[in-house]
Amino acid sequence: MIMEKLTTKKGGKALYIQIKDIYRDKILSGELKLGDKIESEMEIQQKYNVSRITARQAILDLEKEGMVKRGRGKGTFVIWQPAIEEELSHIMSFTKEMEHRNRVPGTKGLSVSIEPLPEGFGSHSKEKMYCIRRVRTADDVKLVYFVSYFPLSTNLPLDPDEYSESIYEILDYTGTGLPVRIEEKISAQMPDKEVRDALNIPKTLPVLVRQRLSYSATNELIEYTTCYYRGDLYTYSISTTNQSAE
Repeated sequence: MIMEKLTTKKGGKALYIQIKDIYRDKILSGELKLGDKIESEMEIQQKYNVSRITARQAILDLEKEGMVKRGRGKGTFVIWQPAIEEELSHIMSFTKEMEHRNRVPGTKGLSVSIEPLPEGFGSHSKEKMYCIRRVRTADDVKLVYFVSYFPLSTNLPLDPDEYSESIYEILDYTGTGLPVRIEEKISAQMPDKEVRDALNIPKTLPVLVRQRLSYSATNELIEYTTCYYRGDLYTYSISTTNQSAE
């Protein structure tokens, strides 16, 4: 447990980071729960004998990390929930996954362009495709940054306003069909600037990187996606059986 007394020793953390860590620890430990209201900037200022700017920065950092949400004239409330655990035994869109868990899915910062597929995707590298970048949220918390490429044959719309639903549903509607088989690789890495800016996370927070290839019912490759999940808010689980014991 992080002590509430701030340190002013030379070389120590900045005061706003120390305050942010105190509240973050309280949220993670359950002392502050979902929906709880935390102290105002003025109350934090008085409690820790710091400037108003320091108190405000601590709250802004908590909001940036998806721990709290500020409401004008209403105060600051805890929005963090325990990490989402996803089973890797089925194909399900992010939207359906969140709805299944009674979380409200959302999308922020969606953009659509036509650009070459980056190197590293075999024979399809450098082929021009639709590129869709978007941040998916759960209960308004930024959870994952998607960078997805789709062949031009999928006839996806170029207008970002037309992506109010799952892209898988759009693929089904345009005649490509839903993915029936996927191949995935999962790794961990530190986020680069693009990912940090998209998810509003610090450079010290690792992300889970999920690279996905999706195939249609006719075994055509219809999706190349790299997903960057916040490492503190997302986990994966796999269930297997010992066939030799059966």
